[in-house]
Amino acid sequence: MLPALLVAVTPTASAASVLEAEGEFTAMVDFATLTLTPHGSRCLLEVEGDLFFSGTLEGTATGVTTALVFASCDQVLVNPPGTFRDVFRSHLEFTGTLDGLPAQADITYLGKTSVGGNVAGLMILTHGLHGVLAVDAIVATGGTYEGVVIGG
Repeated sequence: MLPALLVAVTPTASAASVLEAEGEFTAMVDFATLTLTPHGSRCLLEVEGDLFFSGTLEGTATGVTTALVFASCDQVLVNPPGTFRDVFRSHLEFTGTLDGLPAQADITYLGKTSVGGNVAGLMILTHGLHGVLAVDAIVATGGTYEGVVIGG
């Protein structure tokens, strides 16, 4: 239902390519950039990293993730990602291809991580490409994406 809404409200959709997009991505987290800030009984985590896409999208997205982890920073520091639940937002810059054609976009990746590391999220593409991708992933590892992307 959401992809149809995107096409309906995008003024350039008639001149652009509307593609069903699907594929995989892997995550590389730069733990050397990790910062942890106490936020009450929770921990605000910030870390840099990259996502490497294959499938309809091919390329790399680089950026920063901020997560509110439902544990103390002391607990977060000594346990692997996915030990505690969290909600997160990543701001990324994508460079690569869409269905074989050069493409760039900003990606906002929003979601929640369950205890055990399963991630349910959305990637919203803007500034170059436009679209919404549903994500099923494992924290700090990667996963799959599918949805609709509009390219010009």
